[in-house]
Amino acid sequence: MKKVLLALAMTAIVRISYAQTTTHAYQNWYTYFGTLKMNNKWAIPFDIQGRIRDGISNKGQLLMRAGLQYSLTSQDQVLLGYAFVPTYNNVSETWLPEQRIFEQYIHKSKQIDMTHRVRLEQRWVAQPSVPGSPHAIGDWKYGNRARYFNRTQLAIKPTPFYVALQDEIFLNLWGNDISNLLFDQNRFLAAFGYQFNAKLKADIGYMNQFIQVNSGAKTMNHILHFSVFQTINL
Repeated sequence: MKKVLLALAMTAIVRISYAQTTTHAYQNWYTYFGTLKMNNKWAIPFDIQGRIRDGISNKGQLLMRAGLQYSLTSQDQVLLGYAFVPTYNNVSETWLPEQRIFEQYIHKSKQIDMTHRVRLEQRWVAQPSVPGSPHAIGDWKYGNRARYFNRTQLAIKPTPFYVALQDEIFLNLWGNDISNLLFDQNRFLAAFGYQFNAKLKADIGYMNQFIQVNSGAKTMNHILHFSVFQTINL
């Protein structure tokens, strides 16, 4: 009995500690994922995302990303891309840009609608200037990051509706001035969607984003996530 009480006490302490050290916030993310298909081998995937803090009342982050993709097989693709990601800094009250170059490999399973993606990023993140400086950007920090993404889409037959489950983990790598911590963040999404046709679908759901910054501070974002996916043949 004493061991049970001790275990319950330790669990309560861990939960209290977790609650005290993790900040919870709420956001809305609006995303558009497009793919311009040039032929059976070459394509230009791109996405535009607006990420709004505090519901819909505060500035957050914009993301504009595109790449050139080559299909090795019908299931395997490689891509080289670039992303521009300005983030609003509440302290300096200005938008601080981030620039990325990234490489990725995608594998799509035949048996079920599942996508695996591995992405390597080279990041240049602007830092705010000291108070009173006439320049918004004080310096840049460089970092390497790896990401693994998995998405499974389950059709609700015979309807055009579906359920999507996805998770992505972010890990900081060597030569990283942005953060010296291995774990960067994790994103889990559960969404409900509608397949309009073979080239257009949309879904809405809940995303849980857990972030750890260089100082060790942790944030859990509870996100209303809306996405549109479209394929366009050139």
